[in-house]
Amino acid sequence: MRFDGRGALRRSSPARIVLAVVLTGCLVAVAAAEETSLLSDVIARTNVGGSLRGGYWSSSRDLDGRTHLPVAALWLHGRWDPQPAVAVVVDGWVRNDDLFHEEATAGKLREAYVDLRVGPVDLRIGRQIIAWGRADRINPTDTLTPRDFTLLVPEDADQRFGVTGIRATTTVAGMSLTGIFLPTFAPHVIPLRPPPPLTTLAERVPGDPVWQGALKLERTGGRVDWSVSYFDGFDLFPDLQLAGVGPSGASLLLTHHRIRVIGTDAAAAVGPYTVRGEAAYTFTEHSRVGDQIKSPFFFMVLGADRTWPGAVYVNLQYVLRVVADFQPLGDVADPIRREVAVQQALINDQLDRIKHALALRVGRSWLNDTLRAEINAIVSPNRFDYAVRPKLTYALTDRVKLTAGGDLFGGPTVSFFGRLRDASTAYVEARWDF
Repeated sequence: MRFDGRGALRRSSPARIVLAVVLTGCLVAVAAAEETSLLSDVIARTNVGGSLRGGYWSSSRDLDGRTHLPVAALWLHGRWDPQPAVAVVVDGWVRNDDLFHEEATAGKLREAYVDLRVGPVDLRIGRQIIAWGRADRINPTDTLTPRDFTLLVPEDADQRFGVTGIRATTTVAGMSLTGIFLPTFAPHVIPLRPPPPLTTLAERVPGDPVWQGALKLERTGGRVDWSVSYFDGFDLFPDLQLAGVGPSGASLLLTHHRIRVIGTDAAAAVGPYTVRGEAAYTFTEHSRVGDQIKSPFFFMVLGADRTWPGAVYVNLQYVLRVVADFQPLGDVADPIRREVAVQQALINDQLDRIKHALALRVGRSWLNDTLRAEINAIVSPNRFDYAVRPKLTYALTDRVKLTAGGDLFGGPTVSFFGRLRDASTAYVEARWDF
């Protein structure tokens, strides 16, 4: 019996349909399995966490007169490691610093970068926080990325946020060499009083792209850890300038000029003590008396810390600031310009040619490190102004923590900490980490 083509096709079509269905099902199953495997692999290589925080602050840190602030915040952090030499990191928060006012809701992308290992070079590309310095919390070389000093958080490190740039690090002869390029700029957020009536206040920030660069040579792991660094970029702290005076009042302008900073730091163990030192000289665009640009200055911190019997930690530091080309504020004849010069000096801590200060941090833990008390204080004998910051932390569980503390500023009105008296505050915060 012979079959023609169409007859053969007709007789075999059910088998072919079944075969096609089976093959399609297999392909779908394989694709689904691969997709599931890929998704599982992504999940396995991804770490997402964060914290939910709620608290109360007796006043803001912004010198704006706000008091009794209920605060809620969600902090999120994610890391994905698709390859051993590649990592993607994202970090940010959403918060409301006054729960009864919707306009108080804000968000911040603190970091969003990619880490790459390319041969002997570690690259970090994207929005990143770059913190320099070995001294305890007072760091003359920490000039690259900004802080929000008005943010209502118990931890100073949470005030930081990043800017977009590229960081490259390699090891040369047992030392690490880091180069940084920052084509973007964001300034510190600092507490400022509202301007007087009939006075306007604006801020001029350098527009992106900008050119900022830094180099750092560092040695770690030896008897002495040390580094030397250089930064050429814009000042995170503003200069206050009198832009004009007219019949309607005065115009004030916050500007950010280019600075160059040469710095060094070192730390070493000496018996039971750790000795730390950090110093920097900042060159500014100040060229003549009265140009309303901060003067060049030398800034140094030298101290030591030790943990004593009974788990008592003590850190004591001496702080020195020397202003070059200093002009006494009383030499400014015009009363309006003199007042602006005073405020400029207050913002940038240049009221005195030479300023001394002592900083102390004392802490102790109890109950297997679940309860910790700490007090930070700094006082300057130049004008007898001071800041005292106590804090008590109790870990209810590995994930739940309670914190209570405060910021107390005092001294004459015309002093660095005295101007912040109205920013003194007390707070409590409950935090759940997940």
